[in-house]
Amino acid sequence: MGDLVVFCDRDSLETRYLTEFLSERRVPQNLFYLMNGADSFYSYRNAEVEQIPWRQEYDFFTRQALWTRGQRIGFVSLGCGNARPEQMLLRSLHRDGYDVAYFGVDSSDAMLTLAGETLENESFERSYVLADFGEPDFPSGLWRLVGGCDSRLFAMIGATFGNFDQTFIADLLGRLVPPNDYVYLDVVPMFQAEDQNGKLRARLSRVPENLSRFFDRLLGMLGLSLAQGRVVCTESGDGDLHTMRFTFHFEVESRITVSCLGTEADLLPGERIELLSIRAYDAESLKQFLEHRGFRFLDTYVPDIGHYSHLWQRLLFVKTA
Repeated sequence: MGDLVVFCDRDSLETRYLTEFLSERRVPQNLFYLMNGADSFYSYRNAEVEQIPWRQEYDFFTRQALWTRGQRIGFVSLGCGNARPEQMLLRSLHRDGYDVAYFGVDSSDAMLTLAGETLENESFERSYVLADFGEPDFPSGLWRLVGGCDSRLFAMIGATFGNFDQTFIADLLGRLVPPNDYVYLDVVPMFQAEDQNGKLRARLSRVPENLSRFFDRLLGMLGLSLAQGRVVCTESGDGDLHTMRFTFHFEVESRITVSCLGTEADLLPGERIELLSIRAYDAESLKQFLEHRGFRFLDTYVPDIGHYSHLWQRLLFVKTA
């Protein structure tokens, strides 16, 4: 599998996430993956993940100044999941003479196991880090692993960036990424035309219908079910950052008592539990948002994958200060 580095144990992570669920009526998405949800997630995401055109991504990267033969490049995947989206890119870079070291970071040991299986037969250096990158000591711990590289790319692929409070995640990257290192983001882009954004808005609002298995499995792990309520969607903004932010809640229809961490909690009719947030971004607004935190925009592209094309946009930034 490669080296496994443990920053925090699984039990402490699960306890913290469950405590957050009880106190804030919000389900950290990491909790789902921690509680055996990794396989369920990829049961419906693999078809999309397989559409990523790695040759186009390879061409995008090799025209950037950061990829220099003779230098050791650290590819740090924050929220690495099963590592499938980056597999062919890293294999091709290594095959063509680039010295690449991979660091997959995830708070789910199940996800890291999947990543290890994906990259098992690769010949580039691989390390897997069990950690919550929101923890205050995470930057110093990670730096002890990646500090020996000549340059580092911090990647958030698969909507990881969009799952968090935007100020929190941008400030985290500001602390984590040193000057002259790079950030690579995978986001859902908005359209320029409002009528097209209307179609995008309609598609995102149908997530509970299209991903009913995801929500059913997530609720089941918490002792809940769709028979006890319904998933509702609300749209809101992100302050100065121009996004379409869709938040999905489980709305309780009748009183439910849940047992968790040795205690019982009552969920009352009409009460809502936050399950998931997803975002679509105005690219120019995102560039300005990160520029204020010391990141200069370098380049971008929209993967050419047929009718899936507008699901992703990739943006590359360099830390300047």
